[in-house]
Amino acid sequence: MQIAKLLLIYIVSCIQISCAFSICLFQVFKQVSEMEQIESTVVQNLHAIEELNENDVELSPQINLKEPDLDDPILKWAERNIAEDPNNKIELIEELKDMIFERGECEPHRMDDAFLLRFLRARHFIVRMAHRLMVNYYTFRETNPTYFSNIDYSKLLELGEAEIFTVPPYVDQNGRRLLYFRIENWNTSQFTTDELFQAIIFLINAAILEPKHQILGGICIIDVNNLGAGHAWYLTPKIAKSMVAVGYSSLPHRIEAVHIVNGSKLFDYAFGLLKPLLPEYVRQKIIIHSDLDSLHKWVLPKYLPKRYGGIHKDYRYNEWLSTVSNNEDLLEEIESYGYTGGKDFLKSL
Repeated sequence: MQIAKLLLIYIVSCIQISCAFSICLFQVFKQVSEMEQIESTVVQNLHAIEELNENDVELSPQINLKEPDLDDPILKWAERNIAEDPNNKIELIEELKDMIFERGECEPHRMDDAFLLRFLRARHFIVRMAHRLMVNYYTFRETNPTYFSNIDYSKLLELGEAEIFTVPPYVDQNGRRLLYFRIENWNTSQFTTDELFQAIIFLINAAILEPKHQILGGICIIDVNNLGAGHAWYLTPKIAKSMVAVGYSSLPHRIEAVHIVNGSKLFDYAFGLLKPLLPEYVRQKIIIHSDLDSLHKWVLPKYLPKRYGGIHKDYRYNEWLSTVSNNEDLLEEIESYGYTGGKDFLKSL
């Protein structure tokens, strides 16, 4: 009898353990199922995001001429990185004015604070360097009048349609404007080097009008895919000098980096000839990428067009410039650079 009782207790215990195990197992399977559902939802959401990216959300090109508000984080960045201190900014502008008058090395067509501020920002608020940049700027204009006057604006439109240069409506992860130069689209029999410089200087001058661009600087991506002998022929000392002037020494802006993609043996050879002609500080800004993964370490894919492993469509710079035509203040600024007919050209876009 005692044995039967013990046996019954044992059987009941086994049943209870089995039931408990079944319940636990059910809970585990339930949790796994729920996790699978969550994972499936996440995957669906990711696919939806990818699909959204692939469908190219249209971005509206914008040019903002307004100085950042005092509580804008960009001013904190400016204080840390380019020595823009709101407590002495006006004092440094006045110091630059005094230096211009005292040295008499250039005769600026403007002396307002906003104009001088561009030169100070481009040279980290070191007054003597800002003054040297201004002297370089006016010297460059005087020695290269074809880059600034008698511009065939129809050629600017053709260059935009050819997508030799493009300025997208988006910026990179650091808020910097991007400029693309696709050399394979340059038909050397259709566009002269002077016309290329006219276009790029016009674009830079438009970008300089944005205070945020003055502060943050810009990024240039040069695609040398299908570089031909006809292109390499133009990499002369004169062109190299103009490239340095436009990119670094003679316009009130900063190019923070030049990324070169889709290189070739011909490019390596041509760049090898060009490199000794470039100042060391310019060479340090040039990054040659062996593949797109290398580029993505510097510019995240979400801020790049699809052709460079990103998510955006290609934009012509005409789309960006057309924004200018809607801003009367910006049109007046463009005219102040000496672009005769520039205002009418932009209004026609």
